[in-house]
Amino acid sequence: MMRHRPGFSLIEVLLSVSVFSLLVVAFIGTLLYGQESLVLSGTRNRATVLAEEGLEAGRNMRDDNYTNLFNGTHGLTTAGNIWSFSGTEDITDIYTRKISIAQVDSTRKQITCEVTWQQNGQRTGRVSLVTYLTNWNLGSGATPPPLPGWSQPLFQSSIDASGLQDGLKVQVQGNYAYLIRNGGSPDFLIIDVSNPASPSVTGSLSLNGNPNNIYVSGNYAYIASDTTAEELQIVNISNPAAPSVVGTYDATGGAQAFGVWVVGTTAYITRASSVNAELFIINVATPSSPSLLGSLELGSGGTGNEIVVLGSQAYIASPATTELYVVNVSNPASPSLTTAYDAPGGSNALTIAGFGSTIVLGRADNTLSVIDVSAPASPSVTGTVNVGANVNDIAIGYSNTLAFLATTDGSKEFQVVDISNPSLPSVIGTLNLTGSGQLRGIAFDQTLDRAFGASSFDTTEFQIFRPGP
Repeated sequence: MMRHRPGFSLIEVLLSVSVFSLLVVAFIGTLLYGQESLVLSGTRNRATVLAEEGLEAGRNMRDDNYTNLFNGTHGLTTAGNIWSFSGTEDITDIYTRKISIAQVDSTRKQITCEVTWQQNGQRTGRVSLVTYLTNWNLGSGATPPPLPGWSQPLFQSSIDASGLQDGLKVQVQGNYAYLIRNGGSPDFLIIDVSNPASPSVTGSLSLNGNPNNIYVSGNYAYIASDTTAEELQIVNISNPAAPSVVGTYDATGGAQAFGVWVVGTTAYITRASSVNAELFIINVATPSSPSLLGSLELGSGGTGNEIVVLGSQAYIASPATTELYVVNVSNPASPSLTTAYDAPGGSNALTIAGFGSTIVLGRADNTLSVIDVSAPASPSVTGTVNVGANVNDIAIGYSNTLAFLATTDGSKEFQVVDISNPSLPSVIGTLNLTGSGQLRGIAFDQTLDRAFGASSFDTTEFQIFRPGP
């Protein structure tokens, strides 16, 4: 008779080995994961220390001189235990650090320090810290000084549009600049400026007639045209690669349009002097079918070169004896002349910009005039500055403390004027552009901290300027 002795079957042995293997793998995995977590934690902590050091370096530079904090992306270096910017990044071991500085308002800047590193073959580690730095040296109520970078403006990049036509005006919205030229094919260009050092044409369009001016708002660009059958042309720019004209407006009479401004769903265009109205107010709520709201004849010789609308008043720059027309547009169906202001001197007004209760007027006698319009019926010049050339266009920036100018001066076509004190405007920076010609149009974007020019230079109709050094 056979008897079975107690023991392990083969299945039981295999099962035991499997369980033991799983326990070993789990233990080793836990050990390795813990070690990896410890290493990653240490790596991240080091990155955080570098980011905090970057912010502290910014504070030290601010305390030494607020003007050290010029906008842009920078790396850090030290010399004699003093921090300064160098290049666009700095590298320590496996870490790359970038300091980004952006303007918040006239007395504050946002400082972002980002540190990145290769965490493993598939992942990039990142630590980003943000703070805000204030110019504490300004006394209560004091006017902030203009940023030093724009006292030394520099040329950064350009685009040569096909053909020989000049750049005329330019507007910027988001990552795109919108350039018009005085004829040619194309005469409307959309330019990607997300990387100001390397702009590129995204889309273009050939318009009927020749464009004279442009205003960009939302998904549309509004063109003041010399085509007397469609003085206002509306271009859909929602797809930058394929802009298209979606609507036009034919104003009464045969005078070309020079100026355009848009507020919400209302467009304002100004025209050459004629027997008909020089100011037209147009409903553009349906861009494909713009319709007249109201119009006004400015009077004998009352050509409207350009227009700015502030609140209930429209301000029109004119080559007439009265260089500034002020029009009440609170009732678009019935605009009325508030006043016709004859500014001191006898030269034409070529261009206009404005904010709040201030108008900045560019004239053909080499002057830029700052005008107080807090009482629209009684404008008064608070200050003027001679810029040595006709002012073709004006863009306002830095919380309304700087005016960027496009001028006819062959040795300083681009100029920057400090208007923080309206009584004492002063030129703080100029730039001589390569070649012969003039700057026709100018725009400024605070986020990019760049000025954009439309020029008569055949090989650089579109130009980008940056603050130095």
